[in-house]
Amino acid sequence: MPPVPRVDLEARPGTAIALRLKLANRMMAAVLVRPSVDDWVASDGDILPSGARVEPAYAYLLQGAEVRQTISLRVPLHLEEGSRLTSALRFPGIGNEIVPISVAILAGDDRVPRSALECPLEVSLPLGDELPRAGGDEFGSAAQASYSLVAGLAGLDMLPARWLVAELLAAIGQVGEARAETDEGRTLLERLGRTRFFKNGVVAFASSQAPRWILSGLSATSGLHAAMGGTMGQGQLLYIWERWLLGLADIDIERGDAAAEVRMSEGQLQAFAASVGTQADRWFADLLLGLAALSPRIARVLDEIAARAPEPPAPPDEAPDAPPDDVLGEDGSLGR
Repeated sequence: MPPVPRVDLEARPGTAIALRLKLANRMMAAVLVRPSVDDWVASDGDILPSGARVEPAYAYLLQGAEVRQTISLRVPLHLEEGSRLTSALRFPGIGNEIVPISVAILAGDDRVPRSALECPLEVSLPLGDELPRAGGDEFGSAAQASYSLVAGLAGLDMLPARWLVAELLAAIGQVGEARAETDEGRTLLERLGRTRFFKNGVVAFASSQAPRWILSGLSATSGLHAAMGGTMGQGQLLYIWERWLLGLADIDIERGDAAAEVRMSEGQLQAFAASVGTQADRWFADLLLGLAALSPRIARVLDEIAARAPEPPAPPDEAPDAPPDDVLGEDGSLGR
């Protein structure tokens, strides 16, 4: 069991302290790290604000990855020489162990500038726990699976919502793209494409730049994980959760042997989104078909809308072939 690190410093009142964290993930799963620091507790029992600021506020760590964070603290003024401050560095959702912080107060001297104290600190997560056994998997027991789920749910409090929403939209669109290859999907889409409902949706997607928003959201989360040493696909939140879910099995259900860990192919959301690009009509169509495949309630509503679609006009016998309908280039009011 690796020793739990601690911080022991000497500082004058009003001194700024910078803890330079080097975090390493020894767990068998990715984890969202968001350190927090308790308020100071003085030797006389007073509770004083630590003024802790963490930069960056959170960080994703893939298995075996490392990241650096800086925690800025401030020693309160008007403390007597010889007194002591204590606090604790915590990692919510990753066990209950803490990194103790202790500061012995030196005599204050206004004539001496208060230079900041820098303290390097190497932390391996989880604190104080034994390393996973070789060939083992942290999802091999109900207790460890519960721990991983709690850590993941706690991490959602700090996530920018756009990352998760972008992945969910891309995943739904990927389902719709597959359904568009079926006769049922093509028929539904062909009828929906003749409705005012479909045109309004495409115009809304195009004018709001929704496709670019989805693409940038996917690039942010996947690029962050790739920068930490993983791959683009493994950086996706949905991939991490899928791996946790399938890891509840005792054997590799994809390969059929008795491996301890379920292996699954990486998510292809990034490749799918790149193939669709910024085509608003295709994004809207894929999302409609994906929702119809995933939600019976929405499927019933879309069937009702499609049933009311006007029949396509029969082309005149002598008229040349009409150009394809330009959804976004049609003149006139959307409400007509």
